[in-house]
Amino acid sequence: MPDLTANVKWLNQLPPRATHDQPYLVHFWTLSCASCLTTLPDVSALMKKYESHIHAVSVNLEPEDDAEVTEQAKRAGLDAPLAIDEEALLSDAFGYNFIPAFYLFDASGQMRYFQQGQDHLGTLEQRIKRLLRKQRFPIGNRCTSLYFHNDR
Repeated sequence: MPDLTANVKWLNQLPPRATHDQPYLVHFWTLSCASCLTTLPDVSALMKKYESHIHAVSVNLEPEDDAEVTEQAKRAGLDAPLAIDEEALLSDAFGYNFIPAFYLFDASGQMRYFQQGQDHLGTLEQRIKRLLRKQRFPIGNRCTSLYFHNDR
């Protein structure tokens, strides 16, 4: 997994260190992407649902407006570590083509799933559940499916 701390501006908190104890979800978005803003509350809900099982961070790609990025994240209920990729270093390291983009890494740092564009968040949740089962993380009864309004 690429280093999340190199030359990145963290707005609310530093990300958890990538250790071998939990999987990691990295989310990329922008203010100018309508589908990013539409799905942001659902992304927030997904991150909260699995917060005791996976580390999650959200990375915005627009360095010019910290206040608006923070406000949009707050409005969506996003309280995961939030960064702005000011020098496009994370963008280059991850190498996606479309946003929103999601990268799911296992506990050893190997990428296990990648999703970009307007794909359904339900698929991302299924991949998270599968990864947690494979890595024997006890997810219990709280991991019933969320309904995402974009999955209709």
